[in-house]
Amino acid sequence: MYINFDFDCNFSKIQKLYNLYKSSSMKEIFAILNKFIYENSIFYIYGDKGTEKEHVVSFIINKISNPNIINFSQGLDIKSLKKENFIFIITDIEKIDISFLKEKQINFKCAIIVSNFDYEMLYKINKISHEKYEILKNSTKLYLPPLKERKQDIIPLANMLLHEIAKFLCMPLKELSKEAKDAIIEYPWPENFYQLKQCLTKAYLMTKHQKLKTKDIFGEYNDKFSIKNFLESKLGNILGDLCHLDNSNLYDTVIQEVEKALFILVLNETGNNQVKAARILGINRNTLSKKLKNYNLI
Repeated sequence: MYINFDFDCNFSKIQKLYNLYKSSSMKEIFAILNKFIYENSIFYIYGDKGTEKEHVVSFIINKISNPNIINFSQGLDIKSLKKENFIFIITDIEKIDISFLKEKQINFKCAIIVSNFDYEMLYKINKISHEKYEILKNSTKLYLPPLKERKQDIIPLANMLLHEIAKFLCMPLKELSKEAKDAIIEYPWPENFYQLKQCLTKAYLMTKHQKLKTKDIFGEYNDKFSIKNFLESKLGNILGDLCHLDNSNLYDTVIQEVEKALFILVLNETGNNQVKAARILGINRNTLSKKLKNYNLI
């Protein structure tokens, strides 16, 4: 399992990382790294795909004066090492021989091993050897939780990204609207920081207004938040009038109207092709046909 990422050693950016994070888990990681003595140290940094492992790597590199960085995925000729202040970055722990890390004649500042998985789990499923496991047991293990478990970090990260995107594109700074902030905090971000960066970059490029809205980030039709907010606003206008009725049949009415509108939208997109429409909707072709007849849509 090979992880490909770019680490940023921009000094001013790295300094900001220490104060950027608001979650206790990330604060603890940077507090540990800020006080660490970097001498023959081994770090094992892991977390779900897309978490900010490159931020942690960059922070460590910035703590070492004049680092000689060796970022490798195919082994290492120990005899060729003649310089000092080495930092080894290993992103394919399952394939790389790290036995040199236990050799006393090799002096280095730190070895940084980056993975999506805990080495305990890799050892249990026989992805790494016992020798490698014993070496990793002596490492400082740093776990980065997914964004959905540290929602306090989402807005600070988003604001940082918006500033970076504006600077890179040489465009005026754009900000998140109140509804967009609420939406990105509640969104589960299955691909974490990587996905957040993608969504904000797309929104920046696709919009002209300065305040980014929820639909700018997630899309107008496929975003659960815009649908949720739309239904809440529409239902809120009629709910007061219906609450005093003993039987307003509100549930069936709403379900039918939403379903009917959905069928119309999908049929328009597919040119009234019911086979394609059923596939997009994820329902049986015969079921769709029956419902379309009930709604007098065919």
